[in-house]
Amino acid sequence: MKPSTHRALIDALGGNTAVANGIEGCTAVRVGQWKIGNRIPVEYWPDIIRMAHAKDLSSISSDWLMNTVRPRQTA
Repeated sequence: MKPSTHRALIDALGGNTAVANGIEGCTAVRVGQWKIGNRIPVEYWPDIIRMAHAKDLSSISSDWLMNTVRPRQTA
């Protein structure tokens, strides 16, 4: 099943620890913060796309990530 949010994508990739282990210098706490905000920062998208394709989630692309990102709130 294709995830519909960044939060769901992190879960589909195995959760905070699995995602953090796939990104050099990243921690599970950081990935947890992404889940809370439902937003994966753009600088991590190449690693996320690579991990998604390795899990047969080939529909995950930079376009998908861009179109499912929650807009940042401004003051």
